[in-house]
Amino acid sequence: MLKTSGAGAGEPGRGAAASGDPERRAVAGEFDVLLVDRWSRAYPGVVAGTTLRPADFGLASGDSAWKLSERYEALARNLGFESVAVGRQVHGDRVCVSGGSNQPGFRVVGEADGIASDRTGLLMTVTVADCVPVFLLEPESKCMALLHAGWRGVAAGILGRGIHALVSLQGADASSLRVHLGPAICGHCYEVGPEVLSRFEPRATEPGPLDLRDRLTEQALRFGVPSDALTRSSLCTSCDPRILHSHRGSGGTAGRMAAFLGWDTHSS
Repeated sequence: MLKTSGAGAGEPGRGAAASGDPERRAVAGEFDVLLVDRWSRAYPGVVAGTTLRPADFGLASGDSAWKLSERYEALARNLGFESVAVGRQVHGDRVCVSGGSNQPGFRVVGEADGIASDRTGLLMTVTVADCVPVFLLEPESKCMALLHAGWRGVAAGILGRGIHALVSLQGADASSLRVHLGPAICGHCYEVGPEVLSRFEPRATEPGPLDLRDRLTEQALRFGVPSDALTRSSLCTSCDPRILHSHRGSGGTAGRMAAFLGWDTHSS
């Protein structure tokens, strides 16, 4: 059961949510979440967002696999879903297409950094703590994809693979997609070496800032996603440590947030 939170989207700081931000705080059972409110209002039944601290959905949380799967099932249940899926993330560009019937409970879809589906009733999840959760939606066909986009995945083209997966499902076209880029580390907080920066700027020979959401925005526009169909969170995981997990900001000790995307079976 989702309830609107009285708190603002973020704490003061560079990454704090601005007026008109497409996200809003809410409560789903025992979990504080940040919902893509613009999608919820435009497309009844769509549930998209990211969990907030203190909840930890990472494999290194110290909990057993059994306990962690129960946490995913509780999140799904509180969001109105019986089935929840997650991939074994490896910072790659593979997107798993999840089809067939949705069996209740938690399942791992295999080694993948993205999940695509055209089935209602399935809550797809990825974990993030600086990397970008990328939400893809084609409203007419109800095709969806959720991606975990770190620098390796962005450089390897995981966004293109996510779009291709939706095309393979229902013939979705990039011009009809909606794309949202969730909370992630901002360019001010994310300086990388030339070996990383050169993957995006071939002439780079010195360290420099890298804003993955900027790069994903550029890629989405090149693929033909309309600029007015692109939204992005104003929150930075490193700037907003009170509500978000940040691997870099914590020196490697942070937990993981769960980004989630699904279409409620009972929606019209």
